[in-house]
Amino acid sequence: MVLNAEVIVTESARRLFSGLSKDEVLASLLFERAQRNLIKYQSQARHYETKYRLAFDVFRQQIAEGEPDEEQEQDYFDWELAITGIEDMTLELDRLSELLDQA
Repeated sequence: MVLNAEVIVTESARRLFSGLSKDEVLASLLFERAQRNLIKYQSQARHYETKYRLAFDVFRQQIAEGEPDEEQEQDYFDWELAITGIEDMTLELDRLSELLDQA
């Protein structure tokens, strides 16, 4: 017997998230994913803070005023991506938290 995806997902959601609507289940899963992403970006940012012993804003200023080597330039872009990711995931968590609090 072959079950279709919708049946499997519906049954799993009912077992794993009993009492929640499909929208609440989806919001909960998105919230968990955003939390994991936030942790990943925070870890990346800490790596560069430790490596350079600087805050990102100070490092950015040094990069703008100097002539960075290839590694510093790549680190700058990766670090900036991590900082942007932290900001984005924080906003996403706030939005999803509001939605989940209404439920």
